[in-house]
Amino acid sequence: MTKNIYFSLLLSALVTVALAEETRQVDKHEHGVGELNIAIDKNIIDFEFMLPGADIVGFEYEAKSDEDIELVNKALNKFEDYKNIFSIPADGQCNLASLEVKINNEDEHDEHDEHDEHDEHDEHDEHDEHDEHDEHKDEHDEHDKNQVEIHNEFYAKYSFECGSIKLINNVEFSYFMTFPNSGELEVQFISELGSTSFEVEADKPVINIEGKI
Repeated sequence: MTKNIYFSLLLSALVTVALAEETRQVDKHEHGVGELNIAIDKNIIDFEFMLPGADIVGFEYEAKSDEDIELVNKALNKFEDYKNIFSIPADGQCNLASLEVKINNEDEHDEHDEHDEHDEHDEHDEHDEHDEHDEHKDEHDEHDKNQVEIHNEFYAKYSFECGSIKLINNVEFSYFMTFPNSGELEVQFISELGSTSFEVEADKPVINIEGKI
């Protein structure tokens, strides 16, 4: 069993053009929208969640205050029990084999390297435009302040070993009850039979995967 089941299956499943066209690209930081990859290989099923911080704790900036840190820790504790996030039928005889929960901090830049060209201006302009260079430097510093932003993304991966995996016909999501700020999950489902996608919302928190395993 390879570690990256999802990615190996994805490569084989996306051979057809029609399938590629069905795949919807989602902005990870779109409030109310999270992503989920479900991958099945033989008797193993993986659930990989990537969820904007705003959906989970109401903010996406890096937690620094005691209050914000407490909110993040409480959320992480909820992810430790997968039943707070989703459930699968008992008929599948699935046991949790591994669990990974963490926060991904992402820096968002606007091509800061372009501003390194200001150093080259010194060589080209020599010493006759120092004032103009200082203005560029101030703009560069201000740009850094305004454009660098850290977004928090909650990441959770659950891997199950199942005795009767083909008997799993649906997945229900308690996620929407656990985290009321959430509004939608974009799901990519992959098995040896192919790939499909789902849009799951709080008013109908279930997907039907009967016959897709």
